[in-house]
Amino acid sequence: MFLRVWRGEVILWKTFWLFGLGGGVLLGLPIFGALLALTDVPDNTTATYFLVAIGGLLLYGVWVFVGIWRAANKYQGKRAWAILAKVSVVIETLKIFNMIASVLLAG
Repeated sequence: MFLRVWRGEVILWKTFWLFGLGGGVLLGLPIFGALLALTDVPDNTTATYFLVAIGGLLLYGVWVFVGIWRAANKYQGKRAWAILAKVSVVIETLKIFNMIASVLLAG
């Protein structure tokens, strides 16, 4: 399934809604909730977990964004859905870069 999503072989709606939105929420919310609970703990281990978790989410994001983009390229339905999927990938990518920049520049 991993390679099928990466290659854009899973239909667009499944890639977008199940892996993009659903997977992002299922992975992101618990990780960020736990990390926010640990923000007051001044510990190198907490920082390490934070970096590993963020790195994992970024890798997941790259995988799913590439999958959405490629599935949109292969989509045979209304062209507007493929365009909207690509626009959402661009917007989410920009939001991630903005978040990373704000964290790196804060301080």
